[in-house]
Amino acid sequence: MAPFKDRKIQCVLLIYGILVIAFHLFWLQLGEGDDSYYQACLAEDGILTILLDRWNDWSSRSIIEGLLLLVVQLPSGVWVVLDILVSMLIAVLVVRFLFYREAEHSVSAPLAVFLLLLLLSYDFRELSSAGWITTTINYWWSLAALLIAFLPFTFPEKSRGRKWAYGAAVPAAVFSINHEQICLLVLTMALYMALRDLVLKRKASWYVYLLLVFTLVSLYGILTCPGNAIRSDFSADMWFPGYAGFHLLQKGLLGWYGVLLTLYKEMNWTYVLLTGVLFLTAASRKRRPLELVIAGLPLASNAGLLALKGIAPYCNIELVHYIVNIFEFDQPVVWYQGSLPNKARLLMLIYTVCCFCVVYTLYLIWGSTEKCLDMIVLLASAVISKASMGMSPTVWISVERTSVFMNYGFLFLAMFCALEWNRTRAVSRQHRTA
Repeated sequence: MAPFKDRKIQCVLLIYGILVIAFHLFWLQLGEGDDSYYQACLAEDGILTILLDRWNDWSSRSIIEGLLLLVVQLPSGVWVVLDILVSMLIAVLVVRFLFYREAEHSVSAPLAVFLLLLLLSYDFRELSSAGWITTTINYWWSLAALLIAFLPFTFPEKSRGRKWAYGAAVPAAVFSINHEQICLLVLTMALYMALRDLVLKRKASWYVYLLLVFTLVSLYGILTCPGNAIRSDFSADMWFPGYAGFHLLQKGLLGWYGVLLTLYKEMNWTYVLLTGVLFLTAASRKRRPLELVIAGLPLASNAGLLALKGIAPYCNIELVHYIVNIFEFDQPVVWYQGSLPNKARLLMLIYTVCCFCVVYTLYLIWGSTEKCLDMIVLLASAVISKASMGMSPTVWISVERTSVFMNYGFLFLAMFCALEWNRTRAVSRQHRTA
């Protein structure tokens, strides 16, 4: 593949690998969180007994936890080596997904370097929130499996590489879809691909329908697992009193509130990157002033919030402090009791409008095309993976580790926009020199 033959990309991959190795060797502190619990499990019962008990009493992630139970029994150095390899695999797969098309090889090098630099800056600290081994296998390794599950789509339909990719993709899909967030993400994308091919009267891939079957079976297991119901009741009593009284719409709004919290409580740099690249790409299309204003609103909301966070420690303006501290832990409970102040509701509405401006900007870039719809579905599936946490009372306890899939969706979308921006600039240069 041409991008991997570029020395700049090879150098950045090497730097990425060195930093990942240094991070694992000098930063991590193992044995905390849930790691010790899983390490002690096999001392009392066999793995199948433990997984059956977990299914009945706590979790439907039997496949993921099966691997977890095996890994935590090994020396910690084995997990370190495996996690380094998984991190490198994610970097390679992301480059593969973004730059595999022949037409993009001429612009792949600088953008791939930029992408890998972003991967270098990704905040891994959230991957320790339930113990390094437990959290990485549940989220980081599941992300790698998710990318492998979609790997066949990067090969031509009848190529030998695609046939080999299916061999890795099928078990990877089974593993990753065992995670509830990934299950909904894959269901959204697979359903879209099946419907798109049906509407356009194209021959649909058997693998798309296989993904649909996997996700539907997994979703049925998630919804009927007795352990999930028990954990939900326990978590509601422990962490989120009153959650049991929420109806479906309130849980959906709670999930959306969780998305806004991730985007605007602290600066989410993947979202900042996405909004910045979106605006630049839309501006390169020479849109009307009003359209550019709409395209710039998401970026402006980030810039405005960053400015307020900068001046908040030095000013006594109540509204500034209110905006900066709007996302407090107890606010969702207050919200659904109907006592959230109107100015807080107004701020949530403003943030929501800014998010929908992202969708409109995608339309400004690609117009009424299939590519535009592809990008919107990518965005929607990434957001759904995070918003689905509203269906669980652990929406706040799980903290930002549940945002990893959404953040990588933003990263993919930003890079697709960057490719389009680069392509538009190349065409403009050709016109000027013609």
